Amino acid sequence: MAFLLRLNLPPILSGLMGACLLFGLLMRVLPASLLRRLGLILLLPGPGLALALASTHYGPRWLEGVLIAPAVIFPTAATLLTLPPGTTRAAIGLGANLQMRLRLIWLPLLMPSLFLSLALATVFSVACALVDHL
Repeated sequence: MAFLLRLNLPPILSGLMGACLLFGLLMRVLPASLLRRLGLILLLPGPGLALALASTHYGPRWLEGVLIAPAVIFPTAATLLTLPPGTTRAAIGLGANLQMRLRLIWLPLLMPSLFLSLALATVFSVACALVDHL
């Protein structure tokens, strides 16, 4: 079973990383209201389709990672989209350098959502690899 996990996880994770990079780019380009709607539309069907694709043993494995990506990136993206717009600017105005901003603003705000995203990525990736094994 460890061999099959080693065989299936790299393409799933590469598809997941590529899709997360694409969604990160979309976060910079699209308005926040459209991103929220798009995220909610893709949130539930994506992992379900990934598990269904894994159970059929058909199709490229990287597509499973692409289908998992909206559910993984949604918690972090929702946190980033709800931040007040002047937070960083106010910290810079008060004299905070980059290290202080990361330590005092960004890490406390993003840490819970980053842990949730990491847990979702782990659970869905391993589930897809295990379902593909069955």
